Amino acid sequence: MRRAFFFFAALAILASPAVIYAAGPHDNDCTECHSLHDTKASPAFGVAPNTTEKYVGTGKTVSGTDALCLGCHNEDEGIIPIKLMKSHPVGLKPQRAIVPQEVLGNNVELTCGSCHDPHPSNPNYKYLRVSTDGGRNMGAFCAYCHEAMVDKNDM
Repeated sequence: MRRAFFFFAALAILASPAVIYAAGPHDNDCTECHSLHDTKASPAFGVAPNTTEKYVGTGKTVSGTDALCLGCHNEDEGIIPIKLMKSHPVGLKPQRAIVPQEVLGNNVELTCGSCHDPHPSNPNYKYLRVSTDGGRNMGAFCAYCHEAMVDKNDM
């Protein structure tokens, strides 16, 4: 009886959407990024924003969610360091793509969050907002905004 209880309890936990993890270190209890008692940025972020980098297209200092992402994703922390110079442009208005409003949200500029949803309930490859079949179909991701530039046969 006791074994059956643990088996079904484990099965219920594993089947729960809250414990589906994307490939990455983001924790399921939120405290690696959010903090109520040791806030380093608004709203309730426990990560100190990294404002040492500049946006490539504008030269302005990185701010907002981009600075929060770079708070961990930098060479000092060593958590998959991101160099904006070698990444998809952020901190500017899209000009060569038709970006769906749900990607931009309230922003008029692209941010890290335009492409990535870092919450552990996101099961997609590298926390992308669009499923890529585990990275095997990146064309589907690119076509979300760059539909005219993607070969339909690759999707």
